[in-house]
Amino acid sequence: MTTTEPTGNIRLPKPIYAVAGAGEIAYRRLRTLPERVEALRERVAPRVRTLRAELPGRVETLRAEIPARVTMLVSEAREVYGGLVARGEQVVDAARARRRTGSTTGASANGVRAVAKKAVKKAAPAKS
Repeated sequence: MTTTEPTGNIRLPKPIYAVAGAGEIAYRRLRTLPERVEALRERVAPRVRTLRAELPGRVETLRAEIPARVTMLVSEAREVYGGLVARGEQVVDAARARRRTGSTTGASANGVRAVAKKAVKKAAPAKS
């Protein structure tokens, strides 16, 4: 059975590029997770005590600020989404270029490939 691959530069929907960009960011951030978790463990207990003491006063302040904050967050979310789309376009374009040239070098490609292999092995039914 033969398969054909599309030729040319096909534009994917923006959500696909956003997912590709978010995935690439997640991959980079997850690599730093162990160090960040350890640092957070050391800061959590003192911060919880402080927040418990401040909570009643902060609730009233937040009630007044929420409408403006929601508007600001919606605006920021739109900007982040646009950035993810742009980053995803770059990731997909780079992958397409590597595929056209037959190049498989690059840390992102190797990292994604290794994670995909592990996921396939984990999902595959065990052989008897």
